[in-house]
Amino acid sequence: MRHRTRICLLLVSAFLYGGAAEAQEARAVRVTGDEPVVDGRLDDPAWDLAEPIRDLVQQNPDEGAIPTESTTVRFLYSDRDLFVAVRAFDSEPERIRGALTRRDAYAAADGITLYVDSYFDRRTAYEFTFNPSGARRDVFIYDDGAGRDDSWDPVYDWSTRVDSLGWTLEMRIPFSQLRFPTRDSLAFGIRIRRSINRRNEEANWPFFPRDQAGEVSQYGVLAGMNGVPAPRRLELLPYTAGAASVQPANPANPFEASGRSGSVRGGVDVKLGVTSGLTLDLTVNPDFGQVEADAAEVNLTAFESFFPEKRPFFVEGTNLFQFGFEPTEAFEFGGFRRGGQEGLVYTRRVGRRPQARPETDGYAEDVQQTTILGAAKLSGQLGNGWSIGLLQAVTSKEVAATVDAGGVMDEASVEPLTSYSVARIERSLSRGRLSYGATGTAVARRLDATAFDFLHDRAFSAGSDLSVRFGGDDYQFDVAAFGSRVEGSEEALTRTQRSAARYFQRPDNDYTTLDSSRTALMGFGGYAQVRKAQGFVTWKLRYTTRSPGFESNDLGFMRQADQHEQLAEVEFRWLRPGPVFRQFEWTIQEQASFTYGWERTRTAVESTVSGTFRNYWNVRLAVDQRFGTREVRLLRGGPSFRSPGELAVRLSARTDYRRPLSFSTSASRTTEYKSGVERWRTSGTVRFRPGRLAVSADVRGNWGREDRQYVTAATVGDSTYYVLGRVMRREVAITLRAEFAVTPRLSFEFYAEPFVSAGRYEALRLAANPLAPSYADRFSPLGSDRLSRAAGGADFAVDVDRDGGDDFTFGDPNFSVVSLRTNAVMRWEFLPGSTLFVVWQQNREDRSEDGDIWVMSALPDTFRATGANVFAVKISYWLGL
Repeated sequence: MRHRTRICLLLVSAFLYGGAAEAQEARAVRVTGDEPVVDGRLDDPAWDLAEPIRDLVQQNPDEGAIPTESTTVRFLYSDRDLFVAVRAFDSEPERIRGALTRRDAYAAADGITLYVDSYFDRRTAYEFTFNPSGARRDVFIYDDGAGRDDSWDPVYDWSTRVDSLGWTLEMRIPFSQLRFPTRDSLAFGIRIRRSINRRNEEANWPFFPRDQAGEVSQYGVLAGMNGVPAPRRLELLPYTAGAASVQPANPANPFEASGRSGSVRGGVDVKLGVTSGLTLDLTVNPDFGQVEADAAEVNLTAFESFFPEKRPFFVEGTNLFQFGFEPTEAFEFGGFRRGGQEGLVYTRRVGRRPQARPETDGYAEDVQQTTILGAAKLSGQLGNGWSIGLLQAVTSKEVAATVDAGGVMDEASVEPLTSYSVARIERSLSRGRLSYGATGTAVARRLDATAFDFLHDRAFSAGSDLSVRFGGDDYQFDVAAFGSRVEGSEEALTRTQRSAARYFQRPDNDYTTLDSSRTALMGFGGYAQVRKAQGFVTWKLRYTTRSPGFESNDLGFMRQADQHEQLAEVEFRWLRPGPVFRQFEWTIQEQASFTYGWERTRTAVESTVSGTFRNYWNVRLAVDQRFGTREVRLLRGGPSFRSPGELAVRLSARTDYRRPLSFSTSASRTTEYKSGVERWRTSGTVRFRPGRLAVSADVRGNWGREDRQYVTAATVGDSTYYVLGRVMRREVAITLRAEFAVTPRLSFEFYAEPFVSAGRYEALRLAANPLAPSYADRFSPLGSDRLSRAAGGADFAVDVDRDGGDDFTFGDPNFSVVSLRTNAVMRWEFLPGSTLFVVWQQNREDRSEDGDIWVMSALPDTFRATGANVFAVKISYWLGL
């Protein structure tokens, strides 16, 4: 019986992991004498002791070929540091290309990259990239290459040098900057990559095919590090900062009477190595004044906009806390792809703009964000493949000063004291091919019932997930289940049931019930996906679901509950270079989604072809056929509406992005069949990096008509009327960036985004019979006999029954917005890990209701709009103890 069990396990193992080659091995040698001096010369006697890696293999342009230039890599170690020396031979040293950039910026240049999987978990790694000018990029890699985090900024020494033989890289990485379990003999996953810009050549050690699933799981092994003691890891980063704001004075508003304000603040970040594999990060009164502002937008939907996290404390190392509603995609040929933005953890909730607005007939102080009193992260590995992550943050109660029309000063609560908690545990086995874990979140608020009866007292969510690659890494299976519970007052839970995520109040919703006496709501969700990730033909099948009661927006991000979604995709890939294309892909995808009442809300079929030419230019064409469905959220709580089908065509192209000058452009056209309206979107990007200076311009525009834009709803007697409009929209956003690197540690950055958006409503109509077979019969036009300007001319008045009386009014829906946001930063790392920031930020905006902007001519108006200028100085000092 025992032998049968062993044979069965061997057969299962062969099925799951068969075909996986043994990892190649390199060895590090202990320094017995003087340690190398990190100067890029590679003339220290210690380097003669190390056996070099020489056998790099091309991945591009000729996969599997011998590189055109040879490379040697050596490793040494001491009790405290890992030393690396790279000699990149070059037969034409005068053509070696370097580009001086700020830290973490990409440049079209020759390069050497070292990847270190110090945990040796085959899932996570640290990336160190350098070019001959000494510019560096350091990145934390997770999910076996599917995710990258460039906010990770370790403290280490490096030096590069160009000579008659080519160029060299020498570096010293303190073990305190890496994370690894304590063992008598250490082994790290390792990968070396060399790029030769003028030849578009990339060579790797170890070699693995471009279409290989996973990345970190394919690394070689760096062995031979014996007797390395657990490093002492305590880092302090105290800071002090001052800011001054200048904006137009408003004598009528006591909070803006002078137009000037200032502040001085301080805080500290702490990084403590609890064990060799666990790190505790603490922050007290964090400051993010140097972080770039979010892009401007005009959101006409019922759903919240998603903005990416940019604050360093919440970006660095938080990959372990991510739990999405769709599976995270592993590395695929042509780039890195991840699941959607939605998930259980969205750290932008912490320190958000206050959610309450003071009720006053006078003026109120504008509180921009909630103060983060403190936050802590404990993350790392426990051994035997187990990883753990704990995140805790507390934000303060915020009050806004007010003054009423009589001049009486008071204050109003705008955000309660809140605790945010996240816990994650995960295990990875079999060289990262099997992983499973669980996540839990909790939000607790201390509510003032009179001010915050619309918020939940407590909110909880939890989920577990499993991912396995099998069949020699050809196939991958992902599955997850998650649930939620929110608690609060009857008012808060009624608001949750009526929110855009679910609309329990819909009159044709016969499968959920709006219960105004509820004080708790529970829901669930999950996904399952199986995919073939390698070979000429790849495919995937996915199913996701979220019940009507599922709610995660207290700490997560979710637009819609109440949905089933199914996806099927097949892709054909020609990966070997041919006479025209270097690679070519053709993808066919089908999607369908339904509510829990089985109302079909989406059916679409899309075909995409993409090709990369021999010169690395790329072109992509997609045709998306969307069939008519029922829009259950168009009337925002009203009955569902039968929408017509539409056809979308998208075309994009880009030049070789590795060149100093590159371009990209795209255009799409969407045409609805029955309404005949069209929508266009275009974009274009130019990037130029001749040397130390890098400039880019990204232009995005869209114009066209929406035939069913929601305007308002009003109840008259026993009937509710829904006003829709055909709106002509025009919008242009230009993102300008410039960077200038004086040295690898001193740089200047500038960002500006002029933004113009206008919408004019050409026809206003009532939703009459939303499910009528004829598209025209679904509307009741609001002609001059029923629609007029209300008294004063600011609003519209509707006489539904034409009896001469106004039944309801609504504001003019036309809009015009001009906005300008800028951010200029001088960044100087005056000592390793210690940084001085000098920042100038600008935020200008004007709004009106004329809807009559000619977009291009309005762009200069963005510079004349009113707004605030903020000047700030921040200095942080790194202490490694």
